[in-house]
Formats: sequence, C-alpha cells, structure tokens
Amino acid sequence: MSINRVITLILATLIIVLMGYLISQESTNVVVEKKQISQEKPISKVVIKSEEEQKLEDLKKQAGSTLKVSNLYVVRCSSCHGKKGEGTRVAPSIMGKSQEYILKKLDDYKNDRVSNSLMKGLLNNATALQLEELAKEISNFK
Repeated sequence: MSINRVITLILATLIIVLMGYLISQESTNVVVEKKQISQEKPISKVVIKSEEEQKLEDLKKQAGSTLKVSNLYVVRCSSCHGKKGEGTRVAPSIMGKSQEYILKKLDDYKNDRVSNSLMKGLLNNATALQLEELAKEISNFK
C-alpha cells in the first residue's frame, strides 16, 4: 500500500469521525434548547393560515353547530350555506328567500340548468318531496 493511500484512508476516517461528533453535538443542543424553552414562559405562537385553510376552518365550525334545523338541511346545505343560511365564503346567503324561489333554484341545479357540479352532486338523489321540505325550511330563515 502506498503512502498516499494510507494518508487518504486516515483523512477519510477522521472526516467521518468528526461528522459523527458534530451530528451528536447538534442533537444534544436541540435537547438542551427544548429544555430551556420549556422552563421559560410559554411563547404564544402566531399561526398564519392560508385563505383555503381559513375557509375550511369556517366550514368545520358551521358544520358542528347544534341549531334546530332538519337533518336534511345539515347534511346537504349547512356546510356551505351556513347554519341558518347566512352564507359563507364558499356559498351565498339563502336567508330571506321565498319558498318558490328556493324550490326553483334547487330544481335548476338538480336538472343542470344552472351549472354547478357541487350542487348537482348534492341534489342528484334528492326527491321532489325533499326539495320541497328544504325550500320550506330555508324560506323560514330570517
């Protein structure tokens, strides 16, 4: 074995040992920093949410409400239109609309006269009686 190969092997071994040492020191520093942070006063975190995350959070809050509305409205409408039809960032207010207006709009969405894949999907299996019940209930939102 030549002297150049011996020196190269020694240097490579030394570099690997130093890298291992530095990595172990870095993880030790992280543990020490965590201990120091936990001993200090709690730091309030400011979380910046994207517009989509904010919309999703709003929908989750609305879907979890316990107001007295029909199960049909909760399942098909409330997550987008709000717990009492007040509207959200996702869908407009349907509060204060007449029963005839609501029924016509629901029928338009169901029969694809107004293009909206979400509404069509939600109303696809709805019966005429269910649409009438929804329209009657929504028309009472004030």
